[in-house]
Amino acid sequence: MAKASPGGLEAAVMKVLWDQGAPMTVREVLDAVNEGRHRTLAYTTVMTTLARLADKGAVLREAAGRGYSYRPAGRDPAALAVRSVLTDHGDAAIAHFVEQVGADPEQLGRLRRLLDARPDEGRAGG
Repeated sequence: MAKASPGGLEAAVMKVLWDQGAPMTVREVLDAVNEGRHRTLAYTTVMTTLARLADKGAVLREAAGRGYSYRPAGRDPAALAVRSVLTDHGDAAIAHFVEQVGADPEQLGRLRRLLDARPDEGRAGG
């Protein structure tokens, strides 16, 4: 089974992107990741890591000059995990999620409150 959350260097790159809160170039990510490291990483190492994260759907890549800028596809590791599960398993994941939440009255109440707090846009019948 594929790992939903990144590890090692990927996790460090994701942390940099989440902490920044704005799109970053490879050079900006490299400088941030290398800050305080005894053995610095090469530009191509970070570039390859960002490309792999983009291929996995963990980051979004946009043209920026002659290169790209990158930003997280989710706001935290949990968002990435949910996105991955939904992408890989679709409706079955949603059905299992509802089944699990329905077994715990506190979680079910929280889910209802979250759904009620969402705007009506895009809701069926809303």
